[in-house]
Amino acid sequence: MKAYIAKRTGQMILIIFLISIFTFMLVSLIPGDPVYAMLGSEVSQEEYDRVYHELKLDQPVLHRYFSWLGGALQGDWGQSTQFHKSTLEIINERIPITLFFSISAFVISIPLGILFGVISAVYRGRPADTAVTLIANITACLPQFWIALLVMYVFAMKLGWLPSYGFTWFHVDLVTGVRQTIMPLFCLALGGIATVTRQTRSSMLEVIRQDYVRTARSKGISQRRVIYLHALKNALIPVITILGMRLGSMLAGSMFVESVFNIPGMGSLFVKAIQSRDIPVVQACVLVTALVSCIINLMTDILYAVVDPRVRYE
Repeated sequence: MKAYIAKRTGQMILIIFLISIFTFMLVSLIPGDPVYAMLGSEVSQEEYDRVYHELKLDQPVLHRYFSWLGGALQGDWGQSTQFHKSTLEIINERIPITLFFSISAFVISIPLGILFGVISAVYRGRPADTAVTLIANITACLPQFWIALLVMYVFAMKLGWLPSYGFTWFHVDLVTGVRQTIMPLFCLALGGIATVTRQTRSSMLEVIRQDYVRTARSKGISQRRVIYLHALKNALIPVITILGMRLGSMLAGSMFVESVFNIPGMGSLFVKAIQSRDIPVVQACVLVTALVSCIINLMTDILYAVVDPRVRYE
């Protein structure tokens, strides 16, 4: 396992390096002038030339990339042209909010998705299975931004039960924080519950047909014990893969949810940075997301061996 982890870590570093190159090149090709985006179209030529030089836009793209990379390795990710402060400082302010929503939605979606998937598989062909499968299939097809707009229209605009924007930490104001969290968290968790439900159902239907499950039942072991102790553990292998992918997609999906509810997280920061051509912030957002996704994938592979002792890495 140590050799495998070392190998995967090396691959992770290489992937992040390649992503940083592609991202920097693509951002440089976005139409528009970052100086005008930052200062407006009424800026004087002297001010324009000064800022253009400060941003090193008069240098070749590769030279600017390696200059940025050298600073990033030393902890200097550049200055934001939109917020006029350190990019790393902005990331440190925003990323806890995105991680809060992503991890909370992930924690909610795992037990509920597995529970609904097991119920659907055990009661296959019955009304409970039909209802769970139908709802899961419909929910999995709905875009998160559409769900966010729908719940905002119903619960914020029509009923007035919940605030439509903003975020407050619970330790600052518990009541306001909870009310502002309900709708965004619901939108992020809904897709995860549907995906985990569908995968758990499929895996459980395959496992409960195995000989060892029939043997356990023939010994008089209770149905609950057979399902949750013998069948479910082996059915979790493909589910673990989905869980790793879902946590990564929740980080990416927060972009839409945060933008709709005006939450000051990484997602809304990324959208604003692209609109204003804030290259250091765009690069930092992509790299942080890529790094978190790589770490999640590594932890997912390690978790295989924990769930199933038969899994061994050479």
